[in-house]
Amino acid sequence: MAQDNPTWGYRRIHGELLVLGIKVAASTVWQVLKDTGIDTQRERLSRQGVLVVGPNPGFLRYIGEVLPSLGETDVVFATPGELFPGVRTEREDTPELQALKGGLAAVDLLVEAIADRQELPAEPIPIELEDVTVPLTAEIVEQARDRTRRAELKHNEAQPVFHRALVNALVAPALELIGLDWPELAADVRRELVGHLDVRRAVGELWPVLTPRTLLADLYAGRCFALGYPELHRDDPHAWTVSDVPLLDEAAELLGSDGRAERREAEERRRAVEYAQGVLHVIDTDQAMHEDELRAVDLVNADWLADRHTAVDHRVLAERAAADREWTYGHVVVDEAQELSAMDWRLLARRSPNRSMTIVGDLAQRQAEAGVRCWHRALDPLARDRWEYRRLTVNYRTPAEIMAYAARALAEVDPTAVPPTSVRHGEPPLEVTDADPESFRPPTGTFAVISPTGPLTPRASKGLEFDTVVVVDPERMTPAERYVALTRATQRLVVVRN
Repeated sequence: MAQDNPTWGYRRIHGELLVLGIKVAASTVWQVLKDTGIDTQRERLSRQGVLVVGPNPGFLRYIGEVLPSLGETDVVFATPGELFPGVRTEREDTPELQALKGGLAAVDLLVEAIADRQELPAEPIPIELEDVTVPLTAEIVEQARDRTRRAELKHNEAQPVFHRALVNALVAPALELIGLDWPELAADVRRELVGHLDVRRAVGELWPVLTPRTLLADLYAGRCFALGYPELHRDDPHAWTVSDVPLLDEAAELLGSDGRAERREAEERRRAVEYAQGVLHVIDTDQAMHEDELRAVDLVNADWLADRHTAVDHRVLAERAAADREWTYGHVVVDEAQELSAMDWRLLARRSPNRSMTIVGDLAQRQAEAGVRCWHRALDPLARDRWEYRRLTVNYRTPAEIMAYAARALAEVDPTAVPPTSVRHGEPPLEVTDADPESFRPPTGTFAVISPTGPLTPRASKGLEFDTVVVVDPERMTPAERYVALTRATQRLVVVRN
């Protein structure tokens, strides 16, 4: 049963067994699954964690307070602007830039930006060998670059290939300048070129190791002009926006590792082994002792000792997952999913290779220019024939009177949309002119004022609800913003028109 239904936990299996007339304790089901090595969904989630993506920090704070009380601690909470480690931003691009950065064409833009960093020298670079000085010309570099690109490696991982190709391309002109073409001499020249400082420096300039941030910052700082994207220029290239986050993640995929983490890990390992060797040397007994005498070095070696004393990562799963760009989650939950761009969906697909997701969204509430307009177009590229659409037709939050009022804004967004059916009734909305919103604050219950300029804007209110809501200047909002603002109230709605 567990193998045929891999998403079921042991409690679901226990319930199904009871339905079939098989009486067994839930703990017994868990133990049997454990003993037979069959993974349950609960165990997978406890190892990989859950990613919850919400529209704003306020929504995530509320969810974050609720889930731990239910025993869920292996959960990472993030807004779309926090899905790349080390970046936290709520800054928004203009609608035009959102469309440019959010569409799938942005992948080609990044490929162009990377290719632009695989450069040709404007002037020949002199490589001073022992016998001659070889000019590193644009033609030689282009030959090496073409050969490297044919290897179809990620940019950073291809740098050593470019280095070898450059060395091989320089051997022939070096021999021509020397005036000899002996095989032994060619081998000597190649060895000299491999370790030559000028060659290494040229490799670093013509095929630099790049980080995602460096690539995008340089693009925004000025390289965008030569590539034909002047609208990407900005004065502070490091002022990351929400739309930059999936580009940073995509760039990381295209660039590959810059080697820093691997070098740091190797250096830490080298130091640990070196320290362990010193410890063994200190505690080792006299070499002159009898050969049958048992010594510490007869039992352990430096590698084993270093492994035993490797520092343990005591961070909880959520902390480790949030800091690791390559972490893959057991399940991903997305609220207000209609705001995500095609590039956002590519990022989430990398975080969830098994495509185990719960996605909640309302196309009528879409405000992002690059957001979802059709669920099939958004999800088919990621999980064709593997996703199921369910329309929620019952409204438990908004009273029928308020929903009927908000339905006018919904009709402006989509004339064919059918409002959900409210199960509760309450006060009809109150419309006033030039009134102080604070005058409607009730003595008890939650209260919010939503206006186009804030502090609580329609976008910032997404996913939230309040007992009493005052909406100011709804005519200055877009229909989608107006629909969001009008549906935040659970009891009373006041509309202030100026």
